[in-house]
Amino acid sequence: MNSHTSNMFSLFLFTTLICVSSSSIIQDQYYSILGPNLDKLPSEDEAIKLFQVWKREHGRVYKDLEEMAKKFEIFVSNVKSITESNAKRSSPYSFLRGLNQFADWSFKEFQETYLHELPMTRGSGMNLTDFNCVAPSSVDWRSRGAVTSVKDQGSCGSCWAFGAVGAIEGAYAIRTGNLIDLSPQEILDCDSTSSGCNGGLARKGLSWVTSGNGGAIASHQDYPYVAMQGTCKASKTRNSAYIDGYCAVSQSDNAFMCATVMHPISMSFYVVDDFTSYKSGIYDGPNCPDSGSTNHAMLIVGYDSRDGVGFWIVKNSWGSEWGMNGYAWIKRDTSKPYGVCAMFGRPAYSATKCSDGSQNPSIGSM
Repeated sequence: MNSHTSNMFSLFLFTTLICVSSSSIIQDQYYSILGPNLDKLPSEDEAIKLFQVWKREHGRVYKDLEEMAKKFEIFVSNVKSITESNAKRSSPYSFLRGLNQFADWSFKEFQETYLHELPMTRGSGMNLTDFNCVAPSSVDWRSRGAVTSVKDQGSCGSCWAFGAVGAIEGAYAIRTGNLIDLSPQEILDCDSTSSGCNGGLARKGLSWVTSGNGGAIASHQDYPYVAMQGTCKASKTRNSAYIDGYCAVSQSDNAFMCATVMHPISMSFYVVDDFTSYKSGIYDGPNCPDSGSTNHAMLIVGYDSRDGVGFWIVKNSWGSEWGMNGYAWIKRDTSKPYGVCAMFGRPAYSATKCSDGSQNPSIGSM
């Protein structure tokens, strides 16, 4: 049997096994195959069954058998990495990895679509506000009506626009009591200083809103997200919310915490491969470099602790299937020079004017 025939036979066997097993598999077999802690490495037959369950759940259709075989190979590699990582968990609050919509993606594919690296900056050329406060033990702006539903940026590197919009949504809701889903698409289309789906900065998005559009931004309903950059339609779209400025938050744990006491803030982050499969728990970035560089933007909506370990409550823009319904807990680690995964590598941003940092904010009535 020559190599071509052998490969075709392998593909035939592969698809035959899938067809035989598909009728008997249901979604809860994730746990029956990988164990209750998702830390059991599956056998070859179990991996095929697992792939079929996952493929059906996500409606994944491949163009041909060759692509399916390639994606299966990536899937198996990811499952191996996930189970090995989960087997090292030391407490119920250690971060857990799982199978989500990215389970058949290589990290290289993910990087090319979602991540755009930026060097570390200590805010040169910017006025940073070093907030100080007497902070409560926990804050969660979701429970106070200042955070909209989790969105999915799709195959567009627009996290920076979602970060900017999340900060505006929070600030506007806190000031007015009116929570509105605002338009990242408007910023994506209209901020000419950024690179659209090829990356940008939340700061530049906020700058466009305040300086380029008079502090106004449209709603998601009036200017819907389409996951690609288009022509700016700001002049033809009704505005739904307004801000009077934005503020760069100094790059420290204390400044981030005190800013978060007052409102959600947009932050930068360095994503490595294990974060793409994050499912729950306190993520401590064991594989993140300490370079200070970042490649992603998210929104801090609060902070809390479990068993004495503090963490940030972070809203992502990869849909509600990722993480804890679209959220992650990121460890507050002051022992690292830039925090976990360089979250202090760049300033955070709030959609409010800066104070002198001497105030003593609290989370009293909005």
